[in-house]
This record gives sequence, C-alpha cells and structure tokens, in this order.
Amino acid sequence: MIQTHVITGFLGVGKTTTLQHLLRQKPDHEKWAVLLNEFGKTGLDAVLLENDGVVVTQIPGGCLCCAAELPFQITLNKIIRFEKPLRLFIEPSGLGHPDKIIELLQQDQYKEILSIKPVLTLVDMRHLSIDKYRQHDIYQRQLAVAGVFIANKSELAKSENVADFEVLLQQYQRHQKS
Repeated sequence: MIQTHVITGFLGVGKTTTLQHLLRQKPDHEKWAVLLNEFGKTGLDAVLLENDGVVVTQIPGGCLCCAAELPFQITLNKIIRFEKPLRLFIEPSGLGHPDKIIELLQQDQYKEILSIKPVLTLVDMRHLSIDKYRQHDIYQRQLAVAGVFIANKSELAKSENVADFEVLLQQYQRHQKS
C-alpha cells in the first residue's frame, strides 16, 4: 500500500518548506511522489521540490476537491498506476478543503491501495489570536482534520502565541477523545 500523507495549512505557513525537509529524509532506494495543488495557474513549488527519486506532479487552478476534482483523481490514478511510489505526499493549496480531499482518498477504489496517514496541519502560532484566521471556514477545516499539528515559524512567535497553541492542542485532544 502507498503510504499517503496530506500536508495542509493556511497560505504562507510553510507547507512547501516542510515538504522539502521531509523529502531530504527519503532513503535512496525508495520512490516517492508529491501531488501539489496551486490555486493560481502557475506555481513554483514543483521546482522547489525537485529531488532524485521523487516524482512531482502539479495540478494548477482551483481546489483539488472542487474545481480540480476530476484532474486530481486522474492525476492520482496515473501516479498510482505508472509511478507506483512507496510514499505519496499531497499538498493542497492553502485555500483548499482538506476534509474533502480526505473523503476522496477514502473512496472504495483506493481502500486497498492507499494507506492514509494522519494529516499534518501546519499552524503559524501568530495567527491563532487573529479572528480573520480563526474564524475562516478553510482554517477551521484544516484544524478539524489535523492528526498532527506542527507549529511552524515558532521562532517568530511570542509567549502568548505559544500559550494559544497549547490551548488549541488541548481543545483538539479533548475533541478527539469524545
């Protein structure tokens, strides 16, 4: 089965940088794939992620689960059939709906093919106290699907930002237990 990781987070949180770090950990004998979604028509992320033994495929224009649902499924199927990676990373746009992407990955045709790992949700701790982020529907959806929270850009955070992140973790831990 293909180990499948969705990496989500709001615009500018550092998803591509985190993905670059993960790709540097790839063992030489393994084949990995990355499926990127850029909201605009062109994106530079694919160039930034070029790496030996890693197939990088980009789907521009619109959310993977909305405007680009069919191209996403076609591209995913091509990666599965022709590339046969051991590990697949999916990085939706910061404006994407990660819950819908997870639903697509859990469809019957993928149950015996994809092993979906906990969603990595990157959070800029400085945004946690700003209403325009916390109240944004997409931001809420990203937090709701998190299997693992990653506090990115923590070197820029203040002590109150760290406290906000700890509260977030406690809220989601309580939510997952119920």
